[in-house]
Amino acid sequence: MSYDISHSTKNAKQYAKRYGTTDMWEDALEDSIPTYHVSGMSEPHLPVILNEDPDNVNYLHWAFMPFEYAPQIKGKPMNTLLARDNRIFTDTSIYKNAAQNRRCLVMLDGFFAEYKKDDMTFPFYVQLKTKEPFMVGGLWQTFTNPKDEVQTDTITLVTGPANKEMAWLNNEKPYTPESRMMFIVNKKDDETWLHGSAEEAKALIKPLPDGLLDYYPCQPLKTVKRLHRMYLGNVPALLEKKRYKELD
Repeated sequence: MSYDISHSTKNAKQYAKRYGTTDMWEDALEDSIPTYHVSGMSEPHLPVILNEDPDNVNYLHWAFMPFEYAPQIKGKPMNTLLARDNRIFTDTSIYKNAAQNRRCLVMLDGFFAEYKKDDMTFPFYVQLKTKEPFMVGGLWQTFTNPKDEVQTDTITLVTGPANKEMAWLNNEKPYTPESRMMFIVNKKDDETWLHGSAEEAKALIKPLPDGLLDYYPCQPLKTVKRLHRMYLGNVPALLEKKRYKELD
C-alpha cells in the first residue's frame, strides 16, 4: 500500500459538514497549510479528532512509533504508519491498548495508490466521488521519547479489507488477506468508533461499498528522469489527471 495522502486542502465548511463545527475547523486550518501531497515516510502531522477531545481538531504525528524508536524487524524499524485491523486487538500487538481505549478519526481529502502494469508503476489519486473529505479510523497514543522523556501524541491509520476497486488498484485479487485499504468510517459510525466497545469497533471495519470512490492517474509523486516524470511538489496541480500512454 501507498503511504501518500492529501489533507487540509478544502474549506472549513466542508470539513464541518463531515464532522464538528465551522469554528473548530477554521481555528485548526489557520495554523496549517494545504497539503496536496505528503508521504507518511516523512512522519507528518495530520488533522485528528481524538476520543478524549472530540470537540477540537488536533494535529498529531503520523507514525505510531517514530521510526527512530520503533522495534527492529530484520534490521529495519517497524513501520507503524498503518495498522491491520486483524492484528490491533491481539494480546501481542503494540496497538492493543490504543485499539481498546484510544481510537480517533483522521480527516483526509484523498490518498494515492500505485497501480502496476508491465513492470511499471503509475500513481493514482483516490477520493470520494462527491469530492468531500472523509474520516479514516485511527489509533493514538502519547509516545515518550526514551532519550529526553519528551511526550508526543502519535497516530496510526487502520486498514481493513479492500473493496474490488482498491483491490484492482493494488493489483490484488479482492477479499484476500493481502488486499487492504484504509478503513473509511461511515459518518453514522463516528461515535461508535470513538467511544464504542472493542467489539463494536471491530464490527465497523468492512470494505467500503464499490462505486463511492473516484480514482484516476495523477501527476508523478516523484521525479524519474528516464521516464520523463517530474514531481511538481505540494501544489494543486499535482492532483490533476495525467495521461500515461502505457495505460491507454
